[in-house]
Order: sequence, then structure tokens, then C-alpha cells
Amino acid sequence: MKSSLARSIVNICVLGCLAAAGNVLAQKVKIELDPEADFSHVRSYEWRKHPMFEKDPELQTRYATAIQLVLQAGNEQLRKRGLHPADHSPDVFVTFFVSATDREHERTVLEPAGPWWGSPYGWYGSPTWTTTEIEYYTDGMLVIDVVDAHTSRLLWRAFCSDTIKDFRERDKNINATVKKAFQNFPPKTK
Repeated sequence: MKSSLARSIVNICVLGCLAAAGNVLAQKVKIELDPEADFSHVRSYEWRKHPMFEKDPELQTRYATAIQLVLQAGNEQLRKRGLHPADHSPDVFVTFFVSATDREHERTVLEPAGPWWGSPYGWYGSPTWTTTEIEYYTDGMLVIDVVDAHTSRLLWRAFCSDTIKDFRERDKNINATVKKAFQNFPPKTK
């Protein structure tokens, strides 16, 4: 009895870990960097508003929550990597653009038919039913740029994408995506 309970608990824990890993692996992050860039001098940063948000304030209002979540997660990750925010004269400027597209996926599920039965007039089966399910989700995109504050040269860029299926959990998606983007930042220099 105890061994079957213990196995059940272990199975539940393994399934939980796999589900959590699936969420982390779902984020796609692509990093591009200037091969000539020297990141050894990068110690301080300052956030700058992305030009798209400056041109279209309505976008900034639409994505206000996402912007705050990215700023918080970005500050946490940059501080963990030894960078600190600068009041003036930073080494790099960090900017980002976020966007989201609402999507839906329709799927028709065929319900299994009941048993077949025979009669003097032939074989008959119970009716087959279909159910249509609609899944709503959001495809999110985040682009993070790190620019040299003295030369205005783009040093590093992360292209991030993720699918948010439960909008109440978007902060976890954004935190995980930003963490994955900054995982190897600053890159090792020659």
C-alpha cells in the first residue's frame, strides 16, 4: 500500500516538473550580437523608451502591463548579472518592444459511437456526436536591444516569442522569457 502511494506521489511530481519544463521550453529566444562588441566594460545601464512607443502612445497604453512586467524582470536579470542602473552616463541603453496578437484555434472532436446491434432488418449503431472546442490564446513577441550609450551602436538583440494560453499567468510567461533572453548576458568577450 505504501509503495503504491509513494509511486503515485513520485509520478505526480515528475508530471508536474515536466509540465513546468514544457512552459519554459515553449519560449523561443534568438540572440544576435555584434561580434566586434566588447562587453567587458559594460557595468551600468539605463532603460530607454522604444521609438515605436514614442511614435504611437496608444501602443504604450495598450501594452502598459506588459511593459511594467518586462521592466521588472529585466531589472532583476541585469542586476543578477552584475549590472546596475545608472542615473547618468550609463555604459549601455536597454530598450524593448512588445506586441501581442490574440488568436483562436478551433477543433472538432468526434465523440465515440455506442455499441452496434443487430435486428432482422440489419445492423444499427447509436448516433455519433461531434463537439467543437475553441481555444483562445495570445502570441506574444518581445525584442530587447542593448545599445552602446557612447556610439549608439547596437551591441546585442534578443528576439523572443511565446504563447500565452492563460492570460492570468502572463507574468510568469514574461518573467521566464526575459530570464531566458538574458541567460548568457553579457556574452563572454575575446
